[in-house]
Amino acid sequence: MAKLEALPSSAIIDQLAGTIDYYLCMGIPCARSWPRARQVPITPQERAAWPVFTDAVRIWNTLSPEVQAAYNTMATGSTLSGRDMATKLYINAKKILPY
Repeated sequence: MAKLEALPSSAIIDQLAGTIDYYLCMGIPCARSWPRARQVPITPQERAAWPVFTDAVRIWNTLSPEVQAAYNTMATGSTLSGRDMATKLYINAKKILPY
């Protein structure tokens, strides 16, 4: 990862897509080599965790706009989005109460 003074223009980003990945990390412009495909097979433990994430996505999509707005407000001032906050809380609750 390299920290930049500013992100380059969209034309440069588009030209280097697939080689260099430009992004913001906590508001700091950064660049890194483009992420590559995973070289190791998925472990059974990773595969077993997928349903929890699937449930978290499904639940987020069924929440009312008011509840989603509450999560967005709760995430204000953190590096998480409201959806990230809801997912994190759901997964942590599943670890404590696995039913």
